[in-house]
Amino acid sequence: MSIIGVGLGVTSMIVVLSVMDGFEAELKKRLMASDVHILITPTAQLSDFDAGFVPSRVIDEPMVAAQSGHAKEIDQFYPVISTEAILRIRKQVAGVVLKGVPDERLARVRKQAHESVDLPSRLDDAHLAGVYIGQELAYELGLTVGETVTLISPTETEGPDSAVPRLKRYLIEGVYESGIPEQELHEVFTTPQAVQSFLRRSGVATRWEMTVKDFDRAPAIAADLRKQLPEFKVQDWIDLNSHLFHSLRLERASMSIILAFIVIVASFNIVTTLTLMVLEKKKEISILKAMGARDGEVAAIFIAEGLLIGGVGILGGIGFGFSICELLRHYPIIQLPDVFYDRTLPVTFDPVYYVGVGVCAVLIVLGACLYPSRRAARLEPIDGIRFG
Repeated sequence: MSIIGVGLGVTSMIVVLSVMDGFEAELKKRLMASDVHILITPTAQLSDFDAGFVPSRVIDEPMVAAQSGHAKEIDQFYPVISTEAILRIRKQVAGVVLKGVPDERLARVRKQAHESVDLPSRLDDAHLAGVYIGQELAYELGLTVGETVTLISPTETEGPDSAVPRLKRYLIEGVYESGIPEQELHEVFTTPQAVQSFLRRSGVATRWEMTVKDFDRAPAIAADLRKQLPEFKVQDWIDLNSHLFHSLRLERASMSIILAFIVIVASFNIVTTLTLMVLEKKKEISILKAMGARDGEVAAIFIAEGLLIGGVGILGGIGFGFSICELLRHYPIIQLPDVFYDRTLPVTFDPVYYVGVGVCAVLIVLGACLYPSRRAARLEPIDGIRFG
């Protein structure tokens, strides 16, 4: 029973940690496929420009490459003009971020679009600019390709009587699927000219988006840029999604502590087993000590037996946990709701978790062996022979 208890505790820890790490790996994979590895936005120090709009020529790719010292590592760098807006169709509304991106970025959005249509040649719609909306937003509002939507800007325009909001109609040119529900729900893509016309500004940008060839190098490149561009706010993909990664790490730490108590509870079985064995073998222990066995040698017997019980349980738990992880990885046994990135549990194999869980379990088992072994070592030979 002690072996089974320790094994189940180790299995639970390995499976949960592997699944949690799988979710984080899937999140990183989705972010890697995005086009924002590093984001540069102006700070309040650029007070000469209002509402966050700055000339797009303030910084460019050669300047960023020179400032960061990582010219060969930059994959793409381009200015973006974006604004918050309210998307309205019929009686439904939703808050979105309208982003005007260059042609090369818009081409990638078109590749992600599973539905698209050429701009119509009808007289009433020929002047409308096209936008690409996310699959989640299309599903929530019941939008289809070819419909027209109205975008309302929170920036007011002076009218003849009072300030009025800016309105502009757009045609849904495509529905893209990025694999990131948060982006699909809020981000709407179009050309920079369409956004500049909407805001009645030209030659300005609100942010610069950057991708690097090595995704894991983005934090180091961003750190160098922060030193060289103090008037700009530089965020890497970890900063942009810090709430998600912090939540995953907190959940992983919490689950590890909770599941460690399974091993701790199982170790009490080892304490009970060894304590009963000390009581049953009192006479034999006394004879050994009378023959010259030292206290440490007697204690080592029970520590070795406890480690044997725990070791078999730990090895069995590691093997069983690995088998469950492989089963979950190759067969869709557990189906997840639509809110998750994947419909099946993502599972990764990280040897660090297996070694870490094994070492942690050994330390717990070793701690459980100390009390019975010390009790056996302190047994007086005369008492064991007399009362054994």
